[in-house]
Amino acid sequence: MRVLFVTSEVAGLYKRGGLADVSYSLPVALSKKGIRVAIAMPFYETISSKGAQCVGQLAIDYDRRRELVFIFRMMLPHSHIPVYLFRHPLFDSYDAKDIVERFAFFSKAVAQLYLYSAETLGGPYDVVHCNDWHTALVPLLLGEQGKIGYRERGTIQSTLVKTVLTIHNLLYTGETGASIGLKLGLPRTLFHPFMTPLGRAVRLLEEGFVYADVISTVSPTYATELMRGIHGAHMPALMKKRGDAIIGILNGIDEDVWDPKTDVALPVSYDKQTVHSKKLFIKQALRKAVKLEDIPVPLFGFVGRLEARQKGVDLILKSVEKLDPDTYQLVILGTGNKKLVHRLEALVARHKNIVFIHTFDERLARRIYAGADALLVPSKFEPCGLTQMIAMRYGTVPVVRKTGGLADSVIDGKTGFVFGPYTSAALTNAMNRFISLYTKSPKVFQTMIDRVMRVDFSWRNQADQYVSMYKKLME
Repeated sequence: MRVLFVTSEVAGLYKRGGLADVSYSLPVALSKKGIRVAIAMPFYETISSKGAQCVGQLAIDYDRRRELVFIFRMMLPHSHIPVYLFRHPLFDSYDAKDIVERFAFFSKAVAQLYLYSAETLGGPYDVVHCNDWHTALVPLLLGEQGKIGYRERGTIQSTLVKTVLTIHNLLYTGETGASIGLKLGLPRTLFHPFMTPLGRAVRLLEEGFVYADVISTVSPTYATELMRGIHGAHMPALMKKRGDAIIGILNGIDEDVWDPKTDVALPVSYDKQTVHSKKLFIKQALRKAVKLEDIPVPLFGFVGRLEARQKGVDLILKSVEKLDPDTYQLVILGTGNKKLVHRLEALVARHKNIVFIHTFDERLARRIYAGADALLVPSKFEPCGLTQMIAMRYGTVPVVRKTGGLADSVIDGKTGFVFGPYTSAALTNAMNRFISLYTKSPKVFQTMIDRVMRVDFSWRNQADQYVSMYKKLME
């Protein structure tokens, strides 16, 4: 079976967030299962051209202009998976005011290259697997271009290829003006516009919902939440039409990338047998690095985007004010919303037991995963979440809200602490429960550490589920 994995980012080439990690690890895991995988993504100017070979070019009509896109091929770092990079001035940078239109153009480039010149991509594929709003138009374009006169222009590949659209985060939908259909050369009737104060608009992600053969999400609970309309009042009606096509598969983590036995960012390495003594040493080193006092209290950590709409930083700001400052410490690492940054800086000024590092520092992040006693993940919603899995891999207990993949990956009282309501009181209660366990029941706490390190979040099992999904789709 051959799968073309279409994405906006891949770790090792270009990374903005968790999608890049999945776009690297999942294809690698699928390849190990015998699936012949290739990846398609834009050729950003920050991607090194070392090892890239131009394998073709493509003329695309877009917005009443003919654009020339060059296709390059290179190997995914540390693998035998080919990556097809699409080069055009519009793809030089990810960030742009017209970012949605840029990825609509990218989607047309992918679809048109597949339909007319699949040999450039190494031949036809059984499944085209798209990811998030950036590539959500590919299913529409693959299915419709052959129906509106394109066949007369030359040889076209069979449109029997199956399409999968994976939703990593519904917060971003790729909203743009309804004129995007005309720019793509498609009839307006193919789209599902809605009114905004600025006029008619469409959401690329929702178009993907309509046209993809299968819609997958990155956790079973997130799939359920989408169908219940928890993440958008406009979703239930759409989900009702496609309910039979929705599947939730929990993400995994790359155990080679996240391994305390080999992590060079840590001052010492450790495994399941040496975790207790070595974690204590790393905790002491972490405290020294961030200038926290070395005292016998639990150390909480937070690593992530300072996102006002999702990550629950507002809960942390309120919850810690209700805790006895002499009973815990907290180190926060992240960048993002300016208002949250100012509030965190003000919080640190009032609390000597809290440290905030306003930067992206992967080395320090890894030391927090390993050195903290507990990791806070109080998200308002979380499609899957990887930080709680990474923390458990490093023997750190997650404190999470019961939503999305957090609910699917953490068992309250067994592999972490789970709270339900999105309130500061609920988070405060969960943190107090952890503080009580740490201080009053150290043996139980050590048993929990042993338990979380035995949980298997590797891509092996998840890849099996994707292979099963592909096979059912082919049937």
